[in-house]
Amino acid sequence: MPPQHTHPCERSSDVKGVTLIELLVAIAVLAVLLGVGIPSFGSTLARWRQQSAVDAFVADLRLARSSATRSSRPVVMCAIDPADQNRCHAGAQWTAGWRVFADTNDNRRFDAGETEIARRPAPAGMGTFTQDPAPALLAFRGNGTFNELNPTITLQASGGTVQPQYVILNRVGRARVSHERPG
Repeated sequence: MPPQHTHPCERSSDVKGVTLIELLVAIAVLAVLLGVGIPSFGSTLARWRQQSAVDAFVADLRLARSSATRSSRPVVMCAIDPADQNRCHAGAQWTAGWRVFADTNDNRRFDAGETEIARRPAPAGMGTFTQDPAPALLAFRGNGTFNELNPTITLQASGGTVQPQYVILNRVGRARVSHERPG
């Protein structure tokens, strides 16, 4: 039987692949799925960043309290002043990061010769990170109790699409996290 010749425009059954139309339809479906999924992923990412900031803050609070009880000396956790990284911030903002230090002279300032226990840079993606009442400074006595009256630290991711979280301290020095603003 002689070989059959096919026309060059005819498609042979052994040719594999996709047509341009099939490729364009697949790209259009992918674009729709990404258009629907990306906004919800953005809020998920903001929630993760906010929770990470809350976890780091509470961990350093616990570190400060345990350091105070272990050494029987005052320990301070304060917001870093954005203008001078060696000073505590006088305002209510924690957005530049914070440090935990042994306050050997009990003056609530980081002085030469005092031991820095921890230092954390500003958490990424935070829009609100403030303390009420100001200043952004938490001082623990040598027995681990707290000097101030129940301060509340408010954390909210940038954009305001995520519900804020509140870190609330009691007089004993314990912190709790809540999604409800304390009354």
